[in-house]
Amino acid sequence: MPHCILEASDNLLDQPDWPGLLLAINGTLVATGLFQAADIKSRFLRHAVFAIGDGAADQAFVTLNVQILGGRTDDVKARLSEALLPVLTAAFPRTFAQMKCSLTVQITDIHSPSYRRQISY
Repeated sequence: MPHCILEASDNLLDQPDWPGLLLAINGTLVATGLFQAADIKSRFLRHAVFAIGDGAADQAFVTLNVQILGGRTDDVKARLSEALLPVLTAAFPRTFAQMKCSLTVQITDIHSPSYRRQISY
């Protein structure tokens, strides 16, 4: 745990090294001391079909949803978001400067009683 789902509109001016960005996200989470690298699962989804506001072409988004097992305090979740947002900001400087771009990080709880996992070794 956690599951990191990075999503973005496909009109971004910046095209970062997506696998490298996912590893930077993972590294940031490990640096918090709350997670082990082997437990983090990250993926990227690019959206070709999206609508922001009135649909103007100069609008873009990048959003990171970090799903963790329930039980962490709001303060811990806020610190995670605060640690991760600069990673996104650094990856999209042109887009953020030249477009109407929303960079967001959200920490969400996975419902522990219903979560199941099987691991092969």
